[in-house]
Amino acid sequence: MRYELAIPLEAETAGILLLCMVQKACYSLPFAVMAATIGVYTFLMRHPAKKIIAISLFLVSAIFTVTVIIPACYTQLSSIENAINAYRATVPTNKTPADFLNKPLFFTLLQRGADSLFYDVYAAYLRSFAAYLFFVCAFFFCISSFWFVCIITRWNMFNLLFLFSLSGAFLLVYPYVQQAGFQAALSNLQLMNSGSSMLRNPIVFCIVAVIFHSIGGLKMLLISSKINKRSTV
Repeated sequence: MRYELAIPLEAETAGILLLCMVQKACYSLPFAVMAATIGVYTFLMRHPAKKIIAISLFLVSAIFTVTVIIPACYTQLSSIENAINAYRATVPTNKTPADFLNKPLFFTLLQRGADSLFYDVYAAYLRSFAAYLFFVCAFFFCISSFWFVCIITRWNMFNLLFLFSLSGAFLLVYPYVQQAGFQAALSNLQLMNSGSSMLRNPIVFCIVAVIFHSIGGLKMLLISSKINKRSTV
């Protein structure tokens, strides 16, 4: 990913590569929150008895990450990118090894989704801290609704496959949400005809979350009714 910064191998290269890793970590923070949520759901599918402990620890970690770690990283991101750009201009690039190290198409598409999500979160942060919190909370509300997949069938392996597929589909589809055609279609809706795309995207997150949470609630009611019928019989 940063091959052009590793040539030539000079004394300062290690510091530049460290800056590149920090930059990529900043880009990956929204994706890390999403992956952590999916990881907790995967854990609870295997150990449902530890639900209270797992969710409590995760919420504490997520709140600290959103309110402290991510803003602290974003405040330094511009200076990190300036240092990387200044170094890149002085380094000759050999395209042959860079082309050889190209990532698979599926991974490239997932990275594009993660980067697109980062740009929206970072743009909200640059606008105001309140806009940033609104966007992140709407995003987390949407990702948290994926819990309904954990109970969609009686087989955890299928549920796990559906969970990963839904998460991957979210990242694959998200860049297309930013396209002008989709944004224009959203602006024609009565609920979203006022405000910028920075406000429309969190509204879309909330709508998707309400739909998924409702599906999960209906599934829970169906499971509960079946259990009650069996107990009465």
